Amino acid sequence: MTKDAFDELLGKVGPLIAKADTRMRLSIGPAERLAICLRYLATGDSYRTIAFSYRVGHATVAVIVKEVAGAIWTALVEETMPVPQTEDWRAIAAGFQERWNFPNCVGAIDGKHVVIQAPANSGSLYFNYKSSPSLVLLAVVDAEYLFRVVDVGGFGRSSDGGSLRNSAFGESLRDGSLQLPPDTVIPGAERLGLLPHVFVGDEAFPLLDNLLRPFPGRQLTRERRLFNYRLSRARKTIERSSRTPVVPVVAESSDEAPTLRDAPMMGSNNATR
Repeated sequence: MTKDAFDELLGKVGPLIAKADTRMRLSIGPAERLAICLRYLATGDSYRTIAFSYRVGHATVAVIVKEVAGAIWTALVEETMPVPQTEDWRAIAAGFQERWNFPNCVGAIDGKHVVIQAPANSGSLYFNYKSSPSLVLLAVVDAEYLFRVVDVGGFGRSSDGGSLRNSAFGESLRDGSLQLPPDTVIPGAERLGLLPHVFVGDEAFPLLDNLLRPFPGRQLTRERRLFNYRLSRARKTIERSSRTPVVPVVAESSDEAPTLRDAPMMGSNNATR
């Protein structure tokens, strides 16, 4: 990160992470707090290593990483990942039509399990189908592999469909508050009339008015096989995008082994707007 980029980020998150001095001691300044958090996010070093570098306690590093990561999300979410509006959805649909030959598609959706160290006394809440503790990152990607909606914090034991049902995005999808474009006629399929704009997912998701999944089974008609092929092509965007981390995670424990226990506080760019 260049000095100019650091200063720009500091100007946006500085007021959110500044602490007041007390009679007992001076507070750690916002520039140093931001540097500590960025060091952790960029390198994944242990808290003790970072604490030794900055001459602070490792418990202090744990608190700083948690607070500053949340502040970065709060300060930048509107700028870097705003909630799509009707015109944005329409542009995304045009991209899927042009690039992936799938009309009326406004995004590919999938869930990704992020392995964590299970919090104490959490039972089987975080254990997924692979018997490892995790949190679920639910994301929607457009035709250009760009993340447009994210929801972090689903429990690992939940399926993709369950994570969608319990997420703010899933609630908005069900109640029709996503501001999707109105139903349109697909060129070449006028006999079908007006068709809704949809998201595409895999078999783990339910079939909804605005969410499509592949036809199940192997003995399929030619039309259904073609549909599954086209849907699979459109889903390549989310499959390829989810191979790399897209959302910073927060660690709370002061031990050297970090946990993502408080990652849900990073929320969703579609939670309340």
